[in-house]
Amino acid sequence: MERVGEQKEDRAGNRTTGQAKWTFMVYMAGDNNLDGAALRDIAEMARAGSTKDVHILVQLDRIEDQKTRRFRITPGGGFKKDCIETFSETNTGDPQILYSFVKWAVDNYPAARYALILWNHGSGWWEDAKSRAAGPADQTPRRHLFRHPAPQAHRSICYDDTSDGDALDNRELKVVLAGICTLIGRKIDLLGMDACLMNMVEVAWQLRDSVNVIVGSEIEEPFDGWPYAEILNRLASRPRQDVATFARWIVKSYLLSYKGKGETVTQSVLDLARIGDAVAKIDALAGVLLTTVSPAAAFITKAWRQSPRFYDDNYIDLICFAKNLRKKAGADIQAKADALIAALKPGKGLLILSQGKIGPEVNGTCGLSIYFPADRLNPAYRTLDFCGDCRWLAFLERYLA
Repeated sequence: MERVGEQKEDRAGNRTTGQAKWTFMVYMAGDNNLDGAALRDIAEMARAGSTKDVHILVQLDRIEDQKTRRFRITPGGGFKKDCIETFSETNTGDPQILYSFVKWAVDNYPAARYALILWNHGSGWWEDAKSRAAGPADQTPRRHLFRHPAPQAHRSICYDDTSDGDALDNRELKVVLAGICTLIGRKIDLLGMDACLMNMVEVAWQLRDSVNVIVGSEIEEPFDGWPYAEILNRLASRPRQDVATFARWIVKSYLLSYKGKGETVTQSVLDLARIGDAVAKIDALAGVLLTTVSPAAAFITKAWRQSPRFYDDNYIDLICFAKNLRKKAGADIQAKADALIAALKPGKGLLILSQGKIGPEVNGTCGLSIYFPADRLNPAYRTLDFCGDCRWLAFLERYLA
């Protein structure tokens, strides 16, 4: 298999000599059942198109013809008109392939700010399908949000069906984004997760040293994903806008695109400069729960059951859980839950800069989930940075035992 870094150079006419305001890079892992959705999204991007201030760049690995292509999307262009180069099959789950795409983009289309969009199926932090929770022992009815076909494999993000289901796992994603930071000399301005289930505390903590802002969903996304025409037309018309403003627009346009369509959706912006405070509040809550697990088990379970849950009841909305927990808890737990709720309240200067949702199933959600399985732990969870830096794992182990 050819490596991306070994491909021929772009045609000279497609290179840029100056520095734009934004380079918007979309890493499209379409070597799966999303192949058709990839072509539709590229067509959406072409309704906006690159300008002198905004470069829209795509790398697409297709299942249809087992080829990978790179594009600079132009106004009115698209899949057939904007392909810069075509080369052989790649593995989107290989971090080197992602790194090479970004290096090509940075070398040929430099900009003041960089947005990187990971486009594919997503499973949050999950890596090991064999250990997925089976559900509550009492068979309490679940509040599932799965409405869309899910991949056979369950591993983080950027699945590649013809590469044995390989994907970018948590360690690989952390390492490759750190390499990209070295490449551009600073943190990535905006990381977009056009994929399911990725806005989790664990994922945000894993990437905190490489990314300024994350935009994504805490639940499953519909196949239509992001409304790229609306997002990119706004960016083209206001290329000088700061990262937070652009990120908030992505949330707003995403919600507008699903209004009145009967979908249940969420989208939120996380400012990773604030993730440390939120994790400290989670750690404090976990600490007091550890000392009261036995007497508090009943109302912990009740709070879990009353909160929106996702991904076969393995993920739970964090602010809903904290609010439900404090209803029957003692003073110590209430104080720690209140502090966490305050840290998660959306607003300027806070972890969750902006969030929104559509659908009664997600009423009250905050746009950020955390792992809280029904009855047993996935052993892979212990390998995350979050578990080494927070007592949440210790709480789960004692509670589930």
